[in-house]
Parts: sequence; structure tokens; C-alpha cells
Amino acid sequence: MPYAQNEYVALDIDHVYVPVKFDLGGTVQDVEPALPLLAGLGATSVDVVQHEETRAYNISYLATHPPVLQISLGTSPVRIGRTTWATSTRIVIYPALGVISVDLRFAAPEPAVSTEDICRFYDDLVRENTLDYFRHLRDLDTFPPNLAGHLSVIEAEPREHGGLTVAAHVQAVRAILRVSAGFEPRERRYPFQNMRQFFVLRGPERDENDPLVESLLRLSALPVTSGSAADDGPLRLPGLLVRTTGWSTVAVLHDGVEGATPAVRMVQDMYGQIHAQWFFCQLWVGVDPNDRDELVGPGHSLGARITQLARVQLQLSRGLAEVGNVDLMYRDPMRIAVATFLIDGLRVPRHLQAARQRLELLRSNLSQLFGLQTALFQQRLQWLFAVTAVAGVAALLPEMLQVDSMRWRVVTIALFGALALFCWLLIRLLGRAGLRTDRRVRPGRRARTRRGRRWGRGVRRARAGVGDRPPGDPA
Repeated sequence: MPYAQNEYVALDIDHVYVPVKFDLGGTVQDVEPALPLLAGLGATSVDVVQHEETRAYNISYLATHPPVLQISLGTSPVRIGRTTWATSTRIVIYPALGVISVDLRFAAPEPAVSTEDICRFYDDLVRENTLDYFRHLRDLDTFPPNLAGHLSVIEAEPREHGGLTVAAHVQAVRAILRVSAGFEPRERRYPFQNMRQFFVLRGPERDENDPLVESLLRLSALPVTSGSAADDGPLRLPGLLVRTTGWSTVAVLHDGVEGATPAVRMVQDMYGQIHAQWFFCQLWVGVDPNDRDELVGPGHSLGARITQLARVQLQLSRGLAEVGNVDLMYRDPMRIAVATFLIDGLRVPRHLQAARQRLELLRSNLSQLFGLQTALFQQRLQWLFAVTAVAGVAALLPEMLQVDSMRWRVVTIALFGALALFCWLLIRLLGRAGLRTDRRVRPGRRARTRRGRRWGRGVRRARAGVGDRPPGDPA
């Protein structure tokens, strides 16, 4: 029976899992040097696959990829809207992708939360997270000016801070890993975040089109307008039903079914991995490979630009090889089915295609830069040839002038002048050709906006250590 919009019903919710992804700023090739450094933040562990679980993984993947790092920061009360939730915070580092996730687990509050409040959970959570998010961008000097009005409205709201802290933990981890021996920094760092919601309900088996599930999937209040389902269909596991729209996911644990709780933990772990792959693509979708200032900074020589862009291409290619390829990691049919469901649900193929387009533009730009470098090298050889020819003629000039013939002297001087003029014209012509080639290398480069300049400064300041502070209350 549909729920009324203002009807308060005791909702049997187990917990809400909220992963918030950030760019780590580079990959971790060796996790061992980082472990003692990260231990000061909390209980640090390496997510090593247990022996009995190796049947589900490709051994080649486990042998060639650094394991996931986890840091448990404990549990604290966080107020979301009108409800206080016991919230456990865990930092998850995906070394091969260079992505860091702050995983929040909001346990079922006591007394039970109302249906209206759980349907408004997303809006209340966004309101709490936005202030922390905006201050993080401002600390990095990457805050877009067009969002200043939103920040002033949020800061002017007469309310107390609910205790949600996310970005400060990321800044602390970045500062620690930057001095780790196994850390390989990227040429740029994406300053923004991405947050998703994973609701876990507990109770008897529900109808697939349950109004509450539809409401959580659509992130909207009840009642839900009748019509087509919000997603493409459910994932069914023993004792577990999972539906997702990508931005919101709902799992229903069926009471009395053995193995349902471990199944939801497995799905959430895989969800975090797939979300990290989606976010890795997001790091590069907004990059303009033709904008050399965004990738390598202004004032670099042509050789430095080629070296840095080649490094960027290698980093992007290596990361994209991990995205969407479930057979690379798993060999268990059930895990492959779950991963495929989540990849399709989070729309990873679309983001992967967009990131590959950026890679192709990067390859094209790099190829043109190689061509420009070759052209400049050939130009220098031609200059050297011209100068050598003039020097050879000049060396013969004294001997020629000794000939006792005015006509021969005039011819010699005229020939020398013609050669000098030819060399001068050749150098000017080649110089203009080089400028035209350099302009063609950057056909898509647009004028630097104020926002773009601020982003660039923020990345460079972040590399210098500005904005990386120990965790604390952002308020």
C-alpha cells in the first residue's frame, strides 16, 4: 500500500553507506612505506584477499596490483537534518587508480527514523556536505567564483555544524603520502569530489516496485509518481535484492536468509571499487589536452612539454586499462555478474568512452608536438648549413679580391651579397613556418578564464603543500 507523504512509519533501515571519492593526486606503487606514516591517522589495514577467497580472483591481478589500503577512524555522532546518526568513518585508498574514498556508514538510529526523514536524507546530507566541500575548495585556492553566492547563503544559515567531516581527512592523507617513497604523483590533481548513496533496508521480501524503494532510488519524497521504474532492473542474490540508478542504490536484506549480510558487504566493497573506476574517468573527462597550461604549466620548453605529456598519456592509459574490465580482476561467475551489474548501473562505459576520447586527443597533441620538435631540429640544421655556406664564401672573399680585375671583384661582392640575402630570407621563412606549426599544435586552446587560472594556481599550491592540513572540524 502506498505511503502518505506526511505519514510517519517506523522504517526498518539497517544502515546508509555513503562513499565520497577524491583524487589522491597520484598512484601508490608500493604500499609498505606508507603504512607506518598512515598509522597516525587511525587503525590501518591492508585489504589482503584471504586464501579461501582466491578462487574468485585472478592470481595475475593479485600479483601485479598493490592491495587496497583502509584506515578506520572510529564512530562519531553526525546530525543529518533532524536525526543524529552513529557514523563510522573509513578511508579507503585505491593505489592503482590514485583515488581516495571517505566511506561513511550511518547506522540505524534509535528511535527508528521516520519515512519522511529517510526520504529527505539525501537533501539533508548534501546540505551538510556542501559547506565542508566548499571550504575544501577554498583552502586549495580552487573555489570557482561562480559558486561564491551559494557559499555565502550556506554560511549565513543559522544552524550548528552537524559534525560531518570529510575533506580534512583527504588533505591529511595527501600530505602524508606526498613524502612516501612509493608515491608517484600525477601532473595534475582534480580538486572536486563525487558522493553516492547506498541505502540498506531490512525486512521481508518486498515488491520490486515498493514506493519507498522507488523514492530512495529517485532521491525524492513520497508519494512517487506512478510510471516506469527508476532503474533498469534488480540484481538478485540469496537473501538480497539490489537496485540502482547509479546516483542512488537500494539493497533490501530479507530476514531469516543465511548469507544475506555477507552478500551486502561484498556488494558494497565491489561498489566502492566500481565507483573508484568511474571517478578515475572523471579525473580526465574535464581535461583539455590541447591546453598546455592546464597540464604542464606555462613557460615550459618544448622538450619538457613533450616529456610531461608523454608521462600523462602513460598514466591515463595505465588507469583506463583497469576500468570496466571485470575479467581482469575476477574469475568467479557471481562476482562477475555483480560487477557487471554495478558497472552498467553506474554508467561506467559512458565515462570510459569520454576518457578515451581525451586520451586520443592527448595522443594527437603529443604527435603534433613531436612533429614540431622534428621541424625545429631540421630548421636548426638548415640554419647551420646556411651559416656554413656563407662562412665558406666569406673565407674565399679575400682571395677573390686579390684578383686584378674590377669586373671579377664586382661579381664576387654581388655573389656574396646574394648568398647573404638568401640566407637571411631563408631564416625568416623558416621562422614563420615554425610559428604557424606551433599554432596548429594547439587548435583547441581557449583563452584562460579567471576560473582556469585559479585552478592552475590551486594545483601548483597543492603541490607545494598549501591546503594539506591535519583533519579537524572544518567549521
